[in-house]
Order: sequence, then structure tokens, then C-alpha cells
Amino acid sequence: MRAAELGVFLRSRRTRPALDQPGDGRRTRGLRREELAAASDVAHSWIVKLEQGRARSVSVDVLAALSRALQLDAAERSHLFALAGYRTGPSSPDSVVTAGLRRLLYELEPNPAYLLDRMWNMVDWNRAEETLFPPLADRRGRFPNLLELAFLDAELEALMIDSDEERERLVAQFRAHTVDWPDDPDIAVVVDRLRFEAPLFRQLWDRGDVREFHSVRRCFEHSSWEVLDHHRLAVLDQPGLQLVVYTPIDDGSE
Repeated sequence: MRAAELGVFLRSRRTRPALDQPGDGRRTRGLRREELAAASDVAHSWIVKLEQGRARSVSVDVLAALSRALQLDAAERSHLFALAGYRTGPSSPDSVVTAGLRRLLYELEPNPAYLLDRMWNMVDWNRAEETLFPPLADRRGRFPNLLELAFLDAELEALMIDSDEERERLVAQFRAHTVDWPDDPDIAVVVDRLRFEAPLFRQLWDRGDVREFHSVRRCFEHSSWEVLDHHRLAVLDQPGLQLVVYTPIDDGSE
């Protein structure tokens, strides 16, 4: 059980503004602990202990009750249970790009595609991805980090019309992703570096939002591709490795 992280996450969900009742005139954000205790039928003292990171274990029933009272969505509920130790993540990180994966990557042409490792480093990509984002041509073999590009690279920011929304999505999705890699020092380095170098990342990360990945439509400032569907696929025999593919929008699609 990751007690300290569970406490921070639980507190962030309890105090988020979305839980305020409109027009009630309160100055406090979200729910008071007393209100959460009443809504969930979980003892106030137990909620305090959980939020302070002092609990050594917590039952499924308590987690379910808190999830309902806090109106957690599926991703948030999964994250809460995982922090409490009710989910087992992959046990053997492996980001080896096999010849077969590399061949698949290149056969996806002319669709832009790339591979991410568990730290979200871009470990390989195809020529179409370089056409979409030309600076990658000079970074092959250097494994640029997707989050660092999103928050620290001005050229990528200029390319992404939906940059603000995408950054929010990426941070929430990365937090959900990291629950599979508890106490991973490499992931901790990525988070710590970005919290130091990118104030917006620090703000979004400290918000504690989690979001599972869903395919979305992305908008780019690009002569060849303006709107693309964005897909991410797990490489099941290599834990942590993901294949990201952009596909064009059909003329008849909505």
C-alpha cells in the first residue's frame, strides 16, 4: 500500500472545486471531512488517518464507499484501489524494440507512429512521424521524452493547436500509467525533473488528476496533417512498451 500517495490523492479528490454545491456560499472547496464521513459512512477519524498517510491497510468496502461519495470516475477509482495495493502491475520492465516491432512501425507508413517505453521516452518512430514533427530527425538515438517535449519544446507547442488540452490529458494519463510501476526510480526522475523545469507540469501533476487513455482527435498546425485520430496500443509481451499511431480522418466521419 502506498499510504502517502493514497492520502494525497484522496485529499485532492475531496477538496476539488467540482464537489462544491452551487449557491451554498461556502468558502471551503469541495467536501469537508465531516461531510465525506457522513456521505460515505466511513468514520471521520479513519478518513483523517488515510489522508495523513498513516493507514497501513484499507478494505475494499471502505474504498468503494469513498469512491461513491467522491463521485470518482472509472480511472480515478482504479487509481485509488491501486494505491491501496489492490492491483498488481507488470513485474519486468522491458523496452527492447525488436526487429518485428520496428518492421511494424515502418509498415504503418504513411501514418505517423512511434514507440514509448514505460518512462514515455520515444524509443523509435517512423519517417511519417518525422514529417509530422521534423525536429525528431535530429534526435534519433537520443530517446526524447514525450512529456518533456510537450512541456519544454517550443517547436512542438507551435505544432499542437490543442496544446493546453493535450498537456492536461498527458499528465493525467501518465499518473494513471505510473501506478503500474510503484517506486520506479526512472519514472521518479522524469517527474522530479519536470516538476522543477516546467511550472505548468508541476501545477497539473500536483492536482492529482488521473485519466485512462481514450482515442481522441488531435489538431495540428501542419501543411499535410491538420486533424488526425490518435491511438495508443500496449505491446503485451513487453510490459511498459506502447505503440502510438495517428490515422487520417475519413471525409465522411463526424
